[in-house]
Amino acid sequence: MTCYTSFYRDLLSHIYCSIVVAFTIEPQQTRTGDQVPRHPKQDEFVVRYPIRGIMTNYGYLLPDPEVPNRMSIWFTGGTLEVNDESDLKEWKRIFDDSTVPRRDMREFARLLAAKVLLGANASDAIEQDGSMSYTLKRPIGGHGSAFCDVLYLDDSLRIMRGHHGSLYVFSKVITSDDRSE
Repeated sequence: MTCYTSFYRDLLSHIYCSIVVAFTIEPQQTRTGDQVPRHPKQDEFVVRYPIRGIMTNYGYLLPDPEVPNRMSIWFTGGTLEVNDESDLKEWKRIFDDSTVPRRDMREFARLLAAKVLLGANASDAIEQDGSMSYTLKRPIGGHGSAFCDVLYLDDSLRIMRGHHGSLYVFSKVITSDDRSE
């Protein structure tokens, strides 16, 4: 998994961020991620080869009022897209609603709960470029539930630990705009 972030501030001291994660959908599994049985049904969907995708999560950070050096995180939405244009046809085969089997009651209940509790709004159809997006009217996360502790910070390096123990190291990338200042 690869993770990149970008940050910018607004006038209210929110730090808006995008967390970009590269992932692979492994072959020989169904749409739900189950391994394909030895003898799949004739009409059962099977991922044919590895498909690389990019998931971008949007959110914002605020200083935690209780813990110094802690940034509380709220997630507000995101996008899911194919990484390689040559995989677009197979990507659409996996995610296009017109070819996806009907949801079972458990999956339907999860989607309904996300809509009611989080104000989740997912796009109804896959875009022409294969991307899909969602927004959360009531962001998830916040003080005590989703956070990163800043372990080290200077002008070119930031080291943070996430609430599940993940370690993040961010290095400033020098651009031509930075050199001209």
